[in-house]
Amino acid sequence: MARRPRIDSAAAAVEVMAAAARDLSPPDHVFLRPGDMPFWDSVIAEKPKSEWTEGDLIVAASLARTMADVEMLSTMSVGQRGTTKGKVKSAFVIKSISAVDKLARRIVTLRRALGLDNRAKNGEQRDVNQRRAHAHGLEADRAALDEDDLIARPTVQ
Repeated sequence: MARRPRIDSAAAAVEVMAAAARDLSPPDHVFLRPGDMPFWDSVIAEKPKSEWTEGDLIVAASLARTMADVEMLSTMSVGQRGTTKGKVKSAFVIKSISAVDKLARRIVTLRRALGLDNRAKNGEQRDVNQRRAHAHGLEADRAALDEDDLIARPTVQ
């Protein structure tokens, strides 16, 4: 398998710009329900348009459907405050938890297939830990700057 061209080359920049104009709608032969579309949009936004292949879009549709199914199952038996709705039987809640667990495992598998898992997105864990430590340091520096009154800030009237 050939390596990807460098992203900072002129040819790669043109390719990425051309792909940015692409419409990333679900393939015509894949059915998504209206409730799946927010999940579709979320999944598609995780990678640049230039990286999506037709096969990836099919897997992304399956991922969006699965995520919508988890949300639907979760809200069928449990209310907003975590209590069971109305006369929902505990057996139904247990079955829905089991089904949600299976769907969650499917989500993880589909995300890995699309290269959306943490390692694919962020690299090796040691590098992630270094970036996070650096980011925490910068955030602490920012908080310290917020505490002094040396920088003018807009006021709400």
